Amino acid sequence: MKNLSTYTFMAFNLPLYPNQIRAFRGAVVESVMKHKAVFEAAGLATDVFHNHTELVKQPAGVELPVQNLPDNQFRYPLIQYKIKHKKAAILGLGKGAQSLQLWMSLADEMLNFRGDKFSLTLDEHQHNTWKPGLEKNLQYFRLNKWLPLNGENFREWQKMNRLSDRVQLLEKLIWGHLWHALDGLGITIERKELQLFLSSIDMMSFKNSYGIKRLALDVTFACNLNIPEEIGLGQGVSLGFGKVQGISKKIIT
Repeated sequence: MKNLSTYTFMAFNLPLYPNQIRAFRGAVVESVMKHKAVFEAAGLATDVFHNHTELVKQPAGVELPVQNLPDNQFRYPLIQYKIKHKKAAILGLGKGAQSLQLWMSLADEMLNFRGDKFSLTLDEHQHNTWKPGLEKNLQYFRLNKWLPLNGENFREWQKMNRLSDRVQLLEKLIWGHLWHALDGLGITIERKELQLFLSSIDMMSFKNSYGIKRLALDVTFACNLNIPEEIGLGQGVSLGFGKVQGISKKIIT
């Protein structure tokens, strides 16, 4: 098994509603781009803050997409914007953690957000190292506002009449989303040793993601991987969907 991944979590004294997360991300990106040269000198990309291909100036003045970057639809976000206790928060993983730390050392005291200036006062700041490991026992996790289904999976979901079939599909998707996150962080574990199962579907609703109504689920699952708090799984994780929280109520032996 590989491996270590740095982990930085910052929660700000800035009230935030779910429909404001994209605007908050935009404000952070605007602040980051003021210091793009510093990031480049440090060998850190600024595109981790928005997870899209950036444009670069060519000698002839023509802007072309940066080459050799994964499509943003498939690249696991290393910086994820969230809400904690109704306030703005950001999670950085791997190189995203380094970039987040650098930004906070460069950023102005005030953030230009929705036409006003807000203080970047921190309510919480964690900087740790996550050492992924497969535990002897399984632990429960809550997965909040998880967007598990793409168009193809949603059509398959609609055709299913048996709850057991839907549970089986969701377990397969949790498995795949875990691998997507681990691969995005360059982490290797023994896949055959990973165990998980879905314990309950706690809530179903439709949430707006990029202007599209998507099925969002709150679920509880058990897994023997030590997943860190706040990490996102599934689709839309850069905007706070699919947040993982550990549940300490019981451990499965």
